[in-house]
Amino acid sequence: MLKNPLLKKSHISDAISGVVTIFGIDILVIFIALCLNTFSPVFMSVVFSIGLVQLIYLLPLLRWSVKRGVKGFSKGLLFGAIAITTINFSCFLVTFKFFSSGAR
Repeated sequence: MLKNPLLKKSHISDAISGVVTIFGIDILVIFIALCLNTFSPVFMSVVFSIGLVQLIYLLPLLRWSVKRGVKGFSKGLLFGAIAITTINFSCFLVTFKFFSSGAR
């Protein structure tokens, strides 16, 4: 059997844990924003800009994981952040198109 030295089993599990970490923190941030929405509607904007808000905790997590040399976790963090940002941007475009088309 051929073994790929670049793709180790530990990298895969580290990448999965990185994706789960980002998704978990994003869910927590959205939940907190929805709870704070009862006090002020400005917190609802966090839900619609989660792709940008995640930079607040993504950059320190990336710095920490690169410093510790956990390549799989870093890749998982980036993959999770890109996935969430892509989903967020897609939803933004659909909402923007709906409101700009003059829906009545």
